[in-house]
Amino acid sequence: MKLRGYTLVELLVSTAIILILTIAVGNTIVASLHVQAMHADRVAMSRSASELAARLSEEARSSTAVFIPSTDITGNPNTGPNGPHEVDFFRRLSAGGNAFVAYGFDASSGEVTRYEYSSTSGAKTVSAQDLAASAIGSFSVRREHVADAGPIVGQKDPPSVTILYGSPELAGGNDVVVADIAAQTSSGVPSHLYVIHLASRVAPTSLAILAPKSPPLTPPTTHVFPFVILRPGFPIHPPHGPIHGGSPGGPPSLIHWVAAPGSIEFLQPGPVNWFDFTQAFGSVQNGTYSFRQPDGTLATVSISCASGPCPAFRPAPLNAPALTPPGGVAFQLSSP
Repeated sequence: MKLRGYTLVELLVSTAIILILTIAVGNTIVASLHVQAMHADRVAMSRSASELAARLSEEARSSTAVFIPSTDITGNPNTGPNGPHEVDFFRRLSAGGNAFVAYGFDASSGEVTRYEYSSTSGAKTVSAQDLAASAIGSFSVRREHVADAGPIVGQKDPPSVTILYGSPELAGGNDVVVADIAAQTSSGVPSHLYVIHLASRVAPTSLAILAPKSPPLTPPTTHVFPFVILRPGFPIHPPHGPIHGGSPGGPPSLIHWVAAPGSIEFLQPGPVNWFDFTQAFGSVQNGTYSFRQPDGTLATVSISCASGPCPAFRPAPLNAPALTPPGGVAFQLSSP
């Protein structure tokens, strides 16, 4: 039997096929690795932008004011193709003094740097700085009225409140600074745009209350009546006449049948209606009493006696003109 081997042509053809397959597989592997690398770079850049957004939000929540300076930390105008490229945060320290932080964007390097600085007479002195984010494609900030930044619970159009901390530029309040952040474009694929609303903490240091101006409250109408509390059977006191001084154990000016003098004060919007008060309370002493009138309004009555605690009496005025104080009323003890 005669064995037949490969011819030179067959060997060259098979070698070429193997080479073509090897190149095809290698190109596929290289393309796959390139796609994975681009995806990893895109994820890393997006992560850097999202971490910067989170860092800015945390910075705002611990600040007394968020503001946009007219000049950046380097002394150059705070401008850019899309708006200001730096946002600053102001803190009033509880131990006294002020602290400032700035986040500045360098478009040439794509980096956002965090600066800690002090400000004296407008001069800024940087004390520390660190890289906050890299691979940033765009960074700009703008100031918006609180109503334009989003819906506010219970307020359709809340008024804008501005608080100045030493200069017109260093302004806080309830306005919102909006930061637009995007990572660099990767392989022609645009990155996600992060829109962050930066607002300072609700209660800045040294500030008690922020509230819209309201009209002054109208105090309720006050009616004050002097009164005397008479003992039962006051018109007849034999063997003396109807008016007789010298009550046992009392001052000479106090007539026998007067238990106590005092005053009664009504706080209510309209005229005094003794019948409503009597219907609400059959017997009263010194103190404060409140009751609802037929029209639904609330009336408050304050009772006090000149010589100490008032004895219990019926709050129904008596017809005793000889004993009633001028402009006042007379009552009778609830019991002898």
